[in-house]
Amino acid sequence: MVTRPHARRRRVRSGAGRGNGLRVIGRAAAVLEALADGRPAGVTELAGRVGLRKSSTHRLLVALARVQLVRYDAVARRYNLGFRVLRWTATWLDRLDVRTCALPYLRSIREKCEETVSLNLRDGHRRVAVERLETTRELRFVVDLGTPLPLHVGASGKAILAFLPADEVAEVLDGARLGPRARAALRRELEGIRRLGSAVSLGERIPGSGSVAAPIFNHERSVIGSVSVLSLAVRLSDDVIRSHRELVRQAGEAISEALGWEPGPPTGRIRADRRGGRRG
Repeated sequence: MVTRPHARRRRVRSGAGRGNGLRVIGRAAAVLEALADGRPAGVTELAGRVGLRKSSTHRLLVALARVQLVRYDAVARRYNLGFRVLRWTATWLDRLDVRTCALPYLRSIREKCEETVSLNLRDGHRRVAVERLETTRELRFVVDLGTPLPLHVGASGKAILAFLPADEVAEVLDGARLGPRARAALRRELEGIRRLGSAVSLGERIPGSGSVAAPIFNHERSVIGSVSVLSLAVRLSDDVIRSHRELVRQAGEAISEALGWEPGPPTGRIRADRRGGRRG
């Protein structure tokens, strides 16, 4: 009879232990997150960032340093992320496959718009289609996989070009050998693409075709590609273009997040004004 209360007390202690363990993990994660911006910090500063007592923060840091999740600079008396975190991060990033991340979103777009959808990756001053899901409609344009195409022509390339650093944009435009008026017009168009978060082209590369595209970013917030819808120009009314803009913009953002991208300057402009019109 007397053993039952004792057993209950032991179960309560066990549950409390699990709760304490989860709390410690949460606090350790908060400390690591506070160091994730790359700025070394001392115990007092870290305690302020995470809202813990200085003594508790110090104990966590000592434990994290023991397993190389943080490292201590004895001269500066500051902590930074440890090399084990960096190794884990590098391994995870190396295993990311853009095509694998993108496929579910490409399928979703095709189901919703019933048009050909493609994934394009940047290759220097060009872009290459690496995946396509074709429309079931009889009239269609075929996307050639593996063929390098210029960034300054077509929505798929411009969606990439618009989000490159200014010096790289200048290099692409220099290589395109555009006249002053064409160059100025393209720069205005790229600004609109940055503002809207998507690009539109009608008959620009292939007569009678039209496409709508949005950029894809990696964990470093660098643009690496685009997702695009390819259709016949006659099927692209203003309303359809607005719908396609939203589909590719959402897919581009979702793929980017799957690759480790987080909103922020300068490429955080992907979260753009959604009031897309006909012109890109």
